Amino acid sequence: MNPTQISSTIRQGIADRVFPGAVAYIVEGGNLSYYEAFGNRMIEPDVKPMHRGTIFDIASLTKPMVISTLALRLVASGDIELRAPVRDCLPEFSHPEVTVHHLLTHTSGLPAWRPLYMETESKDRAVKHLCRMPLEQPPGAKVEYSCLGYILLGALIERAAGKPLDSLADEQVFQPLAMSETRYNPPESWIDRIAATEDSNSFEKRIADHRRYDWREGVNVGAVHDENAHYLGGVSGNAGLFSTAEDVSKYCRMIIGGGDGVLTENDVAQMAAVATNGLNELRSVGWIILEDGSLYHTGFTGTSIRINLQSRSFAVLLTNRVHPSAFGPSMVEFRAKFHQEIF
Repeated sequence: MNPTQISSTIRQGIADRVFPGAVAYIVEGGNLSYYEAFGNRMIEPDVKPMHRGTIFDIASLTKPMVISTLALRLVASGDIELRAPVRDCLPEFSHPEVTVHHLLTHTSGLPAWRPLYMETESKDRAVKHLCRMPLEQPPGAKVEYSCLGYILLGALIERAAGKPLDSLADEQVFQPLAMSETRYNPPESWIDRIAATEDSNSFEKRIADHRRYDWREGVNVGAVHDENAHYLGGVSGNAGLFSTAEDVSKYCRMIIGGGDGVLTENDVAQMAAVATNGLNELRSVGWIILEDGSLYHTGFTGTSIRINLQSRSFAVLLTNRVHPSAFGPSMVEFRAKFHQEIF
């Protein structure tokens, strides 16, 4: 890795308006090799600089960091079984052939996304609505990245453990790893450190075909960007987590360390093992598996993690690419370039 080149690439991303700011944290061979902040955490209505300790809405990084981790812990404790039907924990679920493993590997057949906030009368009915939702293909036939599947997993974990998802995550993951700046629904005292996200959630307005809804107005700071997660009270299996690059790095160190008491070595092996051979994407329990065997995940707000167990290396890139609009240049291309320069 060339630190000068990494810095140049990130500055170019800002110049190209891919994102207004970023924090990158890179570990090679178990040792910190790069930790820098760039640009701004807000550019509208005010300009506020990015800092290394900026707190981000990390969006779908919630899926592996909370849901996959808690699910594997529940498997280890005997409270759930990976290959067991979802109905074992959620009897109201309509599809007896769908297993917990299907949900974790995005092969359940559930749709990728639906505006639950428009299709249900209250958040209490959202899970019931999900449980009745028709499948789009047979379970195990195709990888279809599904936020809905992970919302359902959040409900399943709560049911199996008998505790709210945010409490479980804090007790079983964040506190043991000293991730003191990671949580759902950040308090008011954190607001001045949080990176801004979208102005008026225009992206979801578009994909919801501009249907009438009580859309949030103004630049969002401190409330989850994802509208389904917001509708569910900010605590969801698909999104909702806020964190810093340093705290996310503590989670990554746990993974390269073989679990460090939060997970077992067998759990980490499950996360690293391809579970969708022969399908359209290589997925494991909670992760994309890249060609070099790295674990990879992204978040819509402009976040990503890449972990290589063999070299004990990882890269955390947190950006606020949806601020002030989610319709900017491609973050996909930037991420590919950034990670290629490291790995």
